Amino acid sequence: MLSLHYLRAANSKLMLMTKNAYSPRRCFRQFASGLSVNELNLSMSDLPFRSYEYEDLIEFPEKVDVLICGGGLSGLCLAYHLSAIGKHKILLLERNRLSKCATMLSTGLLLANQTWRCHGMLDMVHFADDFYNYLSKQQDIAGYSEWSRMLLASTEATALQLKRILSIAKASNFNGRLLSPEELKKLDKECQIGETKAINIKSDIICYAALLLDDVRVNQYASAHVLASMINRTGVDIVENCAVRFVKLDNQCRVIGAETDYGFVECDAFVDAAGAFSGSFFGHDVDPAIKQFPLHPLFYNSVVLEAEGIYSFPSTVVHDVDLNVYVSHSGRYLVCGGFDKHAFKLDNEDSLLLYGAEGSQLPEQWDFFVHVLEKLAKRFPALLNLPVARQFVIGEAFTPDGLPVLGALPSVPNYYCLTGMNGLVTTMAPGLSKVLAQRICGIEPELDVDKFDVSRFILLHCNKHYISQRATEVAGSVFSNFNPLYEWSSVRRLRLSPLHEELKEAGGVFGEVMGFEQVLYFSKGDVPWMKCGESFPLGKPEWFDHVAVEYRACREKVAIMEMSYLSKFEVKGQDYGVIYFLQKMCSANVDQPIGSAIFTGIQNYKGGYVADCTLNRFGQYEFFITAAPDQQTRLRIWMQRHLTAEDKTNIHDVTSKYTTLCILGPASRMLMQELTDEPLSSFASFSCRVRRLKINIGCVSGIRAVSVTHCGELGWTLHCPNEFAQYIFEQLRTYGQSYDVQLAGNYAFNSLRIEKFYVRWGVDIDWMTTPNECGRSFRVDFNKDFIGKDALLEEMQMCPRRLFVQLLFLGHDMRRDPWPFGNEPIYRNGYFCGFTTSTSYAFTIGCQVSLGYINIDGMRTADEAADYVLDKYAIYEIEIAGKRFQVQLNLHSPDLPMVSSEHPHHYRPTQ
Repeated sequence: MLSLHYLRAANSKLMLMTKNAYSPRRCFRQFASGLSVNELNLSMSDLPFRSYEYEDLIEFPEKVDVLICGGGLSGLCLAYHLSAIGKHKILLLERNRLSKCATMLSTGLLLANQTWRCHGMLDMVHFADDFYNYLSKQQDIAGYSEWSRMLLASTEATALQLKRILSIAKASNFNGRLLSPEELKKLDKECQIGETKAINIKSDIICYAALLLDDVRVNQYASAHVLASMINRTGVDIVENCAVRFVKLDNQCRVIGAETDYGFVECDAFVDAAGAFSGSFFGHDVDPAIKQFPLHPLFYNSVVLEAEGIYSFPSTVVHDVDLNVYVSHSGRYLVCGGFDKHAFKLDNEDSLLLYGAEGSQLPEQWDFFVHVLEKLAKRFPALLNLPVARQFVIGEAFTPDGLPVLGALPSVPNYYCLTGMNGLVTTMAPGLSKVLAQRICGIEPELDVDKFDVSRFILLHCNKHYISQRATEVAGSVFSNFNPLYEWSSVRRLRLSPLHEELKEAGGVFGEVMGFEQVLYFSKGDVPWMKCGESFPLGKPEWFDHVAVEYRACREKVAIMEMSYLSKFEVKGQDYGVIYFLQKMCSANVDQPIGSAIFTGIQNYKGGYVADCTLNRFGQYEFFITAAPDQQTRLRIWMQRHLTAEDKTNIHDVTSKYTTLCILGPASRMLMQELTDEPLSSFASFSCRVRRLKINIGCVSGIRAVSVTHCGELGWTLHCPNEFAQYIFEQLRTYGQSYDVQLAGNYAFNSLRIEKFYVRWGVDIDWMTTPNECGRSFRVDFNKDFIGKDALLEEMQMCPRRLFVQLLFLGHDMRRDPWPFGNEPIYRNGYFCGFTTSTSYAFTIGCQVSLGYINIDGMRTADEAADYVLDKYAIYEIEIAGKRFQVQLNLHSPDLPMVSSEHPHHYRPTQ
């Protein structure tokens, strides 16, 4: 039997022989063929689980309520929750065997590095833990056991992140601790996972930190069959070896049924839970815009080693976060692998063909394991001497952002997605399937899954060439260290504003949002223009001084921000029907005089925010909406699904039609006045109102100008037709020289809005947040009807479960202390009470400022809650990487001085 050492040595020799006729691919195929004699039976076929054949059915159903395509954990969990709610006619079809790809090979742990990126994922972990624990009590064979995950950090930055993870873990009711160097040495000696120097902090491979987290391990295969047995007893029909060939749509673009291997089945709802096969069920005659899916099938590799009696430390997965390799044990075997973008296959068609009739388990691919093998050899050298039992290759579906895909397709309202798990199906399937079951049954979900909704994507994300390139980067980062400042490096420069080259030449450093190149800050040409893969900062970021200059220009002089990435919509009607429609959609009163600009929320039926936007009335029946970048599909679909024929309203996405420029600062009025003959005295600052709808700038006429800056500063937002953007930008910069105009980016914008207590949708508020919780109920008009009104009124009779607050750091050393970047736990008198949402350095106040929520469960009235939060004896702290910093809490933004000769009363704080 061959060892990893032999495989590695052979590969190194071949790599040096540049003219050799043999390639590593051919060499490894020879090795792989020698392993077949000792292949492991890891599919648990010896366990007493039944099969579900076509012949077992009394009659193959012709009509069902819900047709589920996919017999993995996702599909089975969904069938379980649907049957629990009361859907009786459910048919689940699996093209092969139930949970064919699930084996004892999988680590099966619930926690992964990416689960710390948002609270929605942590909620999924808690739900999954309870769910699998329940299954294990139904049948012991379900395979639920307590395990641990040990994370090793080889760099100081990763060590800091592990400390941040531990702070979040403790606040989220997960147990964990940092190991001392002495404990590491002892464990290394006991575990025999490598020479002592491999993880000795004094070795060549420095281990700066090791985090041991309590976790649970779930046997996917066993859990799937326990679920199948339970739902089958409740009347759910399950058929294995039955593929869905294609779905059939009616004239309204709704699924009416699906053609299967055993005939056509009508259904009210179709659920695509087919993993890597998702999105392949539309016929060739279907519009490509409908049948494209934002996911791509890739595979990842693991090697099984014979190690009986060698790995003596049970129930722990050891994972080097920087090298992205891991070691786990399964019985008398060791399972080791890694996640590297070089280890994933790209070709969509080839990947699907490889599945064939064998499910998601693929032929061995040793040539794609080379990069992972080198990293394993570096971290765990003793593994190289162990005999190889076999290699396992598992297929998985990956998405453009590494988060699952959930919900109804925007173009097909009864085609539901439950896929794109990015290797985290064990963790995500139970919770997401419950949410989808509730949606199918018309029940508002209780769990926060807004970040997983399929409507967060645009058509760009579904392009086959785009997703095949982005998915490899996502797959390689799923189990790496989560970095909130990380910018994707693949498939960039797709959506560029007409001003991109000018901004780039001016020193712009760009990130990416919804495919748009977005300026983060402006440098002096000393850093690359495209920001990607930035390492996590240990102290003050390198861009801090650049952002300080931009911030001061916005506060003291005048600055220009390019914000074309904002979602933009034109809503037009033929009569007053458009007013009725928008009044129903918006919680604020939109029937304002022509020329008004209204800040309004668009609420869901529970009162949460579908969107937080600015609505401008440009005509009697003409409105213009601007919203967050990731609202481009979500907001359009929400409005269209509530549109009726009586409304006589048209909604157009004009995001790519206009270039948006924001001119802000005390001198912005004087600069603008030099460019137009229109008197700007009628533009009242901070009133969100315009008197003239369109102004002339230089030689260009009809530019839409709104006296709103979205961050509280005096200024204007100009929506310029793309063909005029270049000219207007040049005019602004030319005339702006007299005012020392400065270009500014998103980091400066973030600092301005956080300092003034301005919220951002998707960060501070979301689908689950109500205006009462975030202090925005003053913008709600309860004298009219709108979606979510009843829920908000009911909430006001009691007390919201949390309050949105501003937190000012006291005693934070920006050079030595770890910086806050959001998602830090908040403590009141030593007890956990909430999390921060966003944070930035406030240059006027002179400290770090965070926004976040304080839990106030149990309070009876809003006044009682305010007294509790503002108790002068209460001590609030924010914990960053294990260190707590005292903070001052505000329910309103403090008064900030404003350099402006026009407005002696200065800034009026947000209510």
